Amino acid sequence: MRAAQLAPHRTTDELEQAYRAATRPVERSRWQLLWLKSKGKTIPELMDATGYSRTTISVLISQYNKHGPEAVRDKRQDNRANTALTLDQQTQLSQALMNTPPMGGVWTSGKVQAYVQEEFGIEITPPCAWGYFKRLGFSVQMPRPRHHRAASPEVQDAFKKSRRGAADRPGSVPASAGTPVRPG
Repeated sequence: MRAAQLAPHRTTDELEQAYRAATRPVERSRWQLLWLKSKGKTIPELMDATGYSRTTISVLISQYNKHGPEAVRDKRQDNRANTALTLDQQTQLSQALMNTPPMGGVWTSGKVQAYVQEEFGIEITPPCAWGYFKRLGFSVQMPRPRHHRAASPEVQDAFKKSRRGAADRPGSVPASAGTPVRPG
């Protein structure tokens, strides 16, 4: 197997300076690999020193030889897409979220999605709508669940009224007495 050679884009001292000056961890590791390689380290020695695989090291050296220092840059930071809503639209959405939704109830991802479609003519997904909730400082609200057989407020009031006089009846335990102790 042919030993990988490093193209002379930078001197050993310049590679060391780039390694020490790098602020991003991925780029720092790449500069370290190139600096150590320029000092004459072999790929197995680089693998031991950095924990990177032979393939990763070989690909980095190959890319550096072809493209120079640009090959070291971490390109993941370029993976950002534009937002679906402009800043003005986000401000308008934030103001709308302060009020009750036009269709009533509480704001949900689906209602934000419908609002954005109606107001701006932009289709967004429910996860995107949820992202706007979070980005604008809101959280998705959900009404407290009710049991399907729960009593109506009138029936609950009647029950409470009937229990008020229960402490006066023989055999009843006052509410302040706590849980009775059962014999053993």
